[in-house]
Amino acid sequence: MLVKTNAIVISTVKYGDSSLITRCYCKELGLKSFMLKGILTPKKGGLKKSLFQPLNLINISTQIKNQSNQKLNFIREGSLKVHFKEIPLKIKKNAIALFISEVISRVIYEEGNPNIALYSFLENSIMRLEKDQFSPVFHLKFLTLLSDQLGFYPNLMCQEKEFFDIESGCFCENSNSKYAVGGETVRVFKELLGVDFDDIVQIKISNTLRIKVLDFLIDYFNIHLPRFGKIKSIAVLHEIFH
Repeated sequence: MLVKTNAIVISTVKYGDSSLITRCYCKELGLKSFMLKGILTPKKGGLKKSLFQPLNLINISTQIKNQSNQKLNFIREGSLKVHFKEIPLKIKKNAIALFISEVISRVIYEEGNPNIALYSFLENSIMRLEKDQFSPVFHLKFLTLLSDQLGFYPNLMCQEKEFFDIESGCFCENSNSKYAVGGETVRVFKELLGVDFDDIVQIKISNTLRIKVLDFLIDYFNIHLPRFGKIKSIAVLHEIFH
């Protein structure tokens, strides 16, 4: 069956001397892995390696030959849906793009299972990263909104309370639970929850506090997604945003 779909490139790894395997989140197919056979050997009219950079928004045509989620598929045709100018060239936006692509790979790990709402959210977020004024808290706002897509968005009741319990997802009055967090971290968290994506440039915090809030959000994801694990690209963010 020939399928044409929009897709988000999540990751690409080398296979053999001349091929790549790319993982893409497809609007119509969900997560799929594709063999890009011979793509490292230049051929006129063939697919280009540059098409499969992390977070590229692409259009692809693929032949789905069977229903097995374990088999690699092939891309017959592919093109950029959007030509990015900011993400590849602006070092801070590029670092956030790498972080987001790694986060996506941790939260979407089962082949198939398309989710149009999640796809649209991811595509819109990537377009914001490309077009909007850069904000060093972009990735923090992204994580809060992603939690909504994944079903564990914080309970917004009782935000006047001083602490937030990452296990229950609720604000609370005390730190009796080992999962309760307070102080400046929760103050910034409340600020993130209360601001639209359009207005995140208004949030001004120190690098030290930004690191604390990111660690807090990663812990929150790990509580609710046990397979989430450690995000390696965080080290790159800390290095660039120091």
